Amino acid sequence: MTFFEELEYRGLVNDITSPELVEKINNGGLTFYIGVDPTGDSLHIGHYQSVIAMTKRLLEHGHKPIIIAGGGTGLIGDPKPNVERPMISKEQVAHNIECIKKQISKIMGEEITIVNNADWLLEMNAVDFLRDYGKHFNINYMINKDTVKRRLDIGITYTEFSYMILQSIDFLKLYEKYGVTMQIGGQDQWGNITAGIELIRKIHGAECYGLTIPLVTK
Repeated sequence: MTFFEELEYRGLVNDITSPELVEKINNGGLTFYIGVDPTGDSLHIGHYQSVIAMTKRLLEHGHKPIIIAGGGTGLIGDPKPNVERPMISKEQVAHNIECIKKQISKIMGEEITIVNNADWLLEMNAVDFLRDYGKHFNINYMINKDTVKRRLDIGITYTEFSYMILQSIDFLKLYEKYGVTMQIGGQDQWGNITAGIELIRKIHGAECYGLTIPLVTK
């Protein structure tokens, strides 16, 4: 079987954004990223499936992984489908990131590049955020994303609503600095991933890709 077929066989593929991604995954040479949400001071079983099982196989097949520790996005929190996520302090986020980085380096080896999105998100001011990035996002497009749509009936704050833009900026920054052309995430990240792909297309006219992994638990 091909490498992509092996990933499917092992239950590591939920969906892909383009059929041509199959050949690119089989051929190797992609630079891709996976984000780690620092809500705790340790990796959990969901991280194992994406950061360890998936990343390690892609690395061994000639792809280059970059892992984002969400020092910026972790201060906001990805919207849950049914309730607002409690915010955690900056100090706790920083502590969690250091713990997780040590775990990843120990398991995956020092060749793994780990970056912190606080490096670019926290230096941005509100006006730059709206002028440089917000203008590329259509509200109708955003509210039709699955997680946001499910929250509309019970309410969603602007803070959580803007998370999609922040994650899209991550993809853009990694594309510009490291040549990242693929993002991998859980199946609940589909809307955020496709938003990032669209942002890169609008700003640079480039084609990027996304792959989602089935969630371990609901």
